[in-house]
Amino acid sequence: MRRTTVTTPRSAAASVARRAAATMAVLGTVVALVPGSAQAEPVTTIVPGSSVLTVSKLVGNVADGRGCTVGFIGQRPDGSRVGLYAGHCGDQGQQVVVDGRIVGVNTGSSAPSLTKTDLFVVPDAPDWGVFALDPKLAKAAPGGRIRPSTVGTARAGDQVCSQGVSSGWRCGSVVSVDGGYIATTIPVQVGDSGGPLIRTSDNAALGIASRAATFDGPLRRNGSLFYDLGSALRASGTSLVVG
Repeated sequence: MRRTTVTTPRSAAASVARRAAATMAVLGTVVALVPGSAQAEPVTTIVPGSSVLTVSKLVGNVADGRGCTVGFIGQRPDGSRVGLYAGHCGDQGQQVVVDGRIVGVNTGSSAPSLTKTDLFVVPDAPDWGVFALDPKLAKAAPGGRIRPSTVGTARAGDQVCSQGVSSGWRCGSVVSVDGGYIATTIPVQVGDSGGPLIRTSDNAALGIASRAATFDGPLRRNGSLFYDLGSALRASGTSLVVG
C-alpha cells in the first residue's frame, strides 16, 4: 500500500477545503488472477460502486495493480459508455480488470503529480479518470445503491453519501467547496478512490473520491476530498448516465 501526504496553501482567506491537510491518498496495490480468454463469458456489468483494478504489471495470469471504486457511468458523444473514477487510479493505456478479468483500458486521466516524498505538487490539480470497456466482456450501466438523477453543484452543509469498495456505504456533510474539490466529513480508506458522492436531498451526483483529509479548525476532524464531477465530465467529454 502506498501512503501520501497532501499539503495545501494556508492563508486567512483560504477555505476549509484548501486548508485540509490530507493524511493519505486513497491508493492501493492489489494482486488478481486473470483467466484466459476462453473463460471470458458471461458479460460483466459495471455499476457505480463496483470494484476495479488498473494493471501496472501482468505476469502470466497474475495482475498487479491499483484497486479503486467506480464512481459513475459516463456516455461519449457516440453513445458508447465508460466508467468514471479518480485519475490517480491509473494512467492512460493501462488495462482494467473487473471480477478477475481484463475487460477494458484506461482511455484518459488527470491526477495531481507527486514529489519524491509523496506530496502533491499542486493539490488543486484535477483528479479524474475514464476507462472504456470491451463490449464482448463488460458493459456499464446504472445500478446498485447509487442512482443519480442529475449532475449537481455541491454546497457547504449539503448532506451527502458515498459508496466505496473498502468502506461501503457511508454518509456525512459537505464542509466546503474550493479549487474544484468538495471537502466532506465522510471517512475513506484505501480502495475507495474514485467512488461516487451524491447529495441525499435530490440524489444529484456531485463528485469522485480523491483522498482522505484532516481539517484544521476549532475541532480537528477527519474527512475526505472529492473532485467535482461536473469538471470531470467536461474535461473528459462525457455526460452522466442517470438511472
